[in-house]
Amino acid sequence: MKLVFEGKSEMKHLKSLLVFLTLTFLLSSTSMPLVNAEGYGDEYAVRKVVWDYVKAMNHRSVEEILSLYTVDGEFVDMTFDIKFSGPDQLRNLYRDIFNTNPRLTFTAFPWEIHLSGSQASLTCSWSLVGEYGIYNGVYLMTVSGSSGSWRILKITAYITVIHYYHPPNMLIR
Repeated sequence: MKLVFEGKSEMKHLKSLLVFLTLTFLLSSTSMPLVNAEGYGDEYAVRKVVWDYVKAMNHRSVEEILSLYTVDGEFVDMTFDIKFSGPDQLRNLYRDIFNTNPRLTFTAFPWEIHLSGSQASLTCSWSLVGEYGIYNGVYLMTVSGSSGSWRILKITAYITVIHYYHPPNMLIR
């Protein structure tokens, strides 16, 4: 594709467009939100719980993560058939995750949300890049709340794929 400009007018419009696109990109890449989440309803607020969870995981902040859970929140690891309930057990779980993976990178994407009154069910794909490999899986989440104040009631985690770099000693037989 070749662009041909007949005169200064077309070039001026192109420059204006480039300035507009650059400003749009810069504004959208800042950490300050451009929209008020309250105007987008509960589905947005529920998605935001997942985004805040991802941010807290990447900050490796146990307290930020715990603030996203209800008081009786649970994390169920279906791969190892272990259940963590309440703030103390959840605190120990996330501390262990961060101690084992001090440089982890975590992502999660909510791709299905069902709202029903004061509860929402989400299905999320997730990925954790840790010290020993890459772990991919699915979260089935239940969040509770309303009016933008949603908290995690339960995460049921399934690991679907593990790609090891260097297996930990406990996995070598």
